[in-house]
Amino acid sequence: MENIHHDELIRILSYDKGTGVFYWKEPRPKIRVGMKAGSVHHRGYINIEIYGKHYAAHRLAWFYETKFWPADQIDHIDRDKTNNRIENLRQATNSQNRANSSNSNKNGFKGVSFKHWLKKNPYQAQITFQKKVIYLGCFATPEEAHRAYSIKAKELHGEFSRP
Repeated sequence: MENIHHDELIRILSYDKGTGVFYWKEPRPKIRVGMKAGSVHHRGYINIEIYGKHYAAHRLAWFYETKFWPADQIDHIDRDKTNNRIENLRQATNSQNRANSSNSNKNGFKGVSFKHWLKKNPYQAQITFQKKVIYLGCFATPEEAHRAYSIKAKELHGEFSRP
């Protein structure tokens, strides 16, 4: 099934770029004109079903405003998966999108892991870039290790870095 055409999209949905919200312009079963379109998917993104096909609202917002489907991924600059204001969206590669992700480890510092066998400097910093792990050293505190990670992240990922 092909993606919806731009003319069809703007005929059936309106997009408020100030809020990032889509509204129905045409009635559908169980849907009135003016109702907010979409629902939050189990992964936290807003999805909109159009003619039996599910679309991520952030991708639709990009297409609605630019008239071009994104070449790769769309990144939410503020990491809020429901904030689909056009100024919060940017095209990104998978690597760039992951660089803007939040921390998910136990110590609370992205890029830092605790190595109990390293008595003096047990906090190891590393970063992945272009599918390669770059070792940044071991440090006495998680803050020092995170500082090393943050500097390298800014160098490698630029505006997409999220320490």
